[in-house]
Amino acid sequence: MQSNLIQSKVMTVEEVFTGRQYRLDTYQREFTWGRSDVRRLIDDLRKKFSANWRLEHDRTRVARYQPYFLGPYVYHEEDRTTYLVDGQQRITTLHLMLIYLRELLRAQDLEGEAGRLTSLIKSRKYGRSVHTLDIPDRSVFLEEVFTEKGFSLPDDAPGALRKLWEASCVFQEEFPEELRGDALPYFVDWLLEGVCLVGIQAGTSEQGWEIYESMNDRGVRLGPIDLLKSFLLSKIDKAPDGADKVWRRTVSELAAVDVNAPSDFLKTFLIARFARIPTSDGSSSTDVEKISGPFHTWVKENASALGLIRSSDHRALIDELEIYANHYRTLAAAARAYVPDLASVFFNAYNGMSIQTAPVLAAVHPRDSLATCKAKAKLVADYLDLVLVRRLVNDLPCSPADLDQEAVRLVGLLRGGLDVSRLREVLAEEIARLPYDFDAMKTYGLRSNNSRQVRYLLARLTGFVESSCSRSDEMGAYLDGRRPFEIEHIWANRFERYQPETKKRPVFDSYRNRLGALLLLKKSDNASYQDLPYEEKVDYYQRQNHLAGSLHVKHRERNPDFNKFVRTRKLDGLLRPFPKFTMSAIEERQKLYQKLCEIVWDPAAAFGTPAIPTQRVDRSRTRTRARYDVAITDLVAKGMLPQGVQLVGSRRGVRFGAEVLDDGRIRVDSGETFGSLSAAGEFVLQSQSCAGWNFWRARLGDHEVKLVDVRREALEQGLV
Repeated sequence: MQSNLIQSKVMTVEEVFTGRQYRLDTYQREFTWGRSDVRRLIDDLRKKFSANWRLEHDRTRVARYQPYFLGPYVYHEEDRTTYLVDGQQRITTLHLMLIYLRELLRAQDLEGEAGRLTSLIKSRKYGRSVHTLDIPDRSVFLEEVFTEKGFSLPDDAPGALRKLWEASCVFQEEFPEELRGDALPYFVDWLLEGVCLVGIQAGTSEQGWEIYESMNDRGVRLGPIDLLKSFLLSKIDKAPDGADKVWRRTVSELAAVDVNAPSDFLKTFLIARFARIPTSDGSSSTDVEKISGPFHTWVKENASALGLIRSSDHRALIDELEIYANHYRTLAAAARAYVPDLASVFFNAYNGMSIQTAPVLAAVHPRDSLATCKAKAKLVADYLDLVLVRRLVNDLPCSPADLDQEAVRLVGLLRGGLDVSRLREVLAEEIARLPYDFDAMKTYGLRSNNSRQVRYLLARLTGFVESSCSRSDEMGAYLDGRRPFEIEHIWANRFERYQPETKKRPVFDSYRNRLGALLLLKKSDNASYQDLPYEEKVDYYQRQNHLAGSLHVKHRERNPDFNKFVRTRKLDGLLRPFPKFTMSAIEERQKLYQKLCEIVWDPAAAFGTPAIPTQRVDRSRTRTRARYDVAITDLVAKGMLPQGVQLVGSRRGVRFGAEVLDDGRIRVDSGETFGSLSAAGEFVLQSQSCAGWNFWRARLGDHEVKLVDVRREALEQGLV
């Protein structure tokens, strides 16, 4: 009898993965989490950890960081195997995270730390190595996913494997820079020992099924949606007035879009219409943080401020919710499937903006028609897209969290049901104030963690040229999550082939990965070219899109639409062929791509923005990406480092150089500039991870000193 009792235990992530071999029970669904679910887990962990961590902390201090609870999971054991009953999505994502973090630790030469994770990722059973999450269909994927070779997703991959691959892409493309750098070993310590779950152990498989049913089908706790409904309806004098019917219809129609749409809409609506945005920095709004959690509690606590006083006020809010929900469904559909008239809504969703609809709903008046709502949505989405792209090429913060912060900031500017003309004026004024443009594109290119963004830029430029030359609009295919199109390097990864011109491997890597040396091609064609020399590939390029075909000397022959486009846009000197693709050719193509960016994201076209000079951005105080308390320019300002200090770093006998610019950016020897020490280190090392403050040393006269030591000394002296 005792052995059949249900037991529970609080377990750290390390305990969850130690000495276990997990499998799925027969009734368990496969892995279904999408990008947004994985993003949310990563961002929740980032925010909790970052609130505690400082570079100056000793590793033992991590034991005192605030813990984080990830919820319960249910399992039962049989024949030394643990069968997951409920919680597979989180356990699977955590397992994938451990594999990714192990590769980051290896990139920093922290093999001992990586070995600790290996023991959690795998175990030895009966003479063979098996993954802790032992699901045969995943074994090859898990072995290859984060390696240099990478995992190639088969075209006929089953849905569960495709979802798992998409989750891995979130780690590779969007994992926060601040966690990949100096904070990495601290974060791993905290994840293993400070993040916990409650393991609920069923005595038998049958008990597991009963628990699974009760947690998923019966006795489910009321959520914020139900509690908000209950609160609003309870305040209406006459319940039979139809308010309940309106609520149910609204929620039902939203749920038909997506299972999370009702909750996402209510949060977005409350932020758009009521959240206090006290400063120009949306991240400082505590209302937004509270609404992102149990939003029903926030409504009850702020009922008076929301104007919820009389019965009629509560009924009016329900009617207003229905009106805005109709607009939200239109925007949600545009975010999921590409439609040209709301293209930027789709683009922003692709780039991870989760609350881009908040500033749209803030600008919408309840009496606005659907056409007016779409016009406003296009303006707001175009603005956010422009901000993203300019940030990208300037190496400024552009993670989904940073972009959502910008969306929240807009809410405070756009409320009040602005008409379309005034909305355009307000956004034009905001664009005119942007302190960065496309001038920084001279060396921009592919790096260890920005392939998704580079693919986006190439897709937009390729699509623009194609549609301008009367070809079909293929943007949906270019950005398809299944990746029928891939990034093509014009230079094959053969240093010896280009060594006479580039001389050194870092210079070769720099030029090979610049945007001007990249194309977007069909996956099948890209694979077939492999490492062919340019002179052989260029004939194949002519059969592809115009950006690729333009490299061929005969592309302008009998091609009137293309020639007209070149003349109209005054691109004769840039959009031209190259018989040989040299370093100077890459520089010319880089200028072409910069010019195309300036055309595609021309604010005058959408906003009528006057062409006024932008102000110089003070990147020295832009900390959003790294979230450090001390910037390197602080050390210069206090005399701890000289102006224009030269930096050196080394790894396995190879030395790298860089310098600190006046605005705080780091420029490496090959010319690329970066907003953080870690990003600069990742680039020169061609690595996924670098502890920038520890990697770089300042050259001071005839000796070198680690920047982390200079920083520590400045803190001890109270200078920063």
